[in-house]
Formats: sequence, structure tokens, C-alpha cells
Amino acid sequence: MAPVRAALLSVKGVTRARVTLENHEAIVTFDPKQATVEDLIKAVGEAEGQMFPNQYSAKVKEPQGSN
Repeated sequence: MAPVRAALLSVKGVTRARVTLENHEAIVTFDPKQATVEDLIKAVGEAEGQMFPNQYSAKVKEPQGSN
């Protein structure tokens, strides 16, 4: 999933991105003053669309322990 990680890291304000294929998730550290969740979803969608058109979608996962 290197292209997805690279796409996330290319978003201004992203400082870390870890993508795991096994869990089908990315954990991203970013500055919300410079990037929005929508920016991250768009970057993932564009990267995945280049690799696997119409096969994946990106969404925000609720943090564990949240109500």
C-alpha cells in the first residue's frame, strides 16, 4: 500500500501515515489547521483509484472507546 501512504504523506499538514493491508486501515497524524479529513479521503481515493479503479472507498473510523 505504498502508493496510499505516499498519497497521504503528500497532503500538506500530514506528518505520519501508517497503512496496513491486513486491517484495511490507515493511521494518520495531521495538523487539522492545514488538512481536513476530506483532504485525506480524497488523497486515498485518488491513490486507490489509480491502483484498483472502483474497488475501494475511504472513510473515517471512529476511535476505539468512543461513544
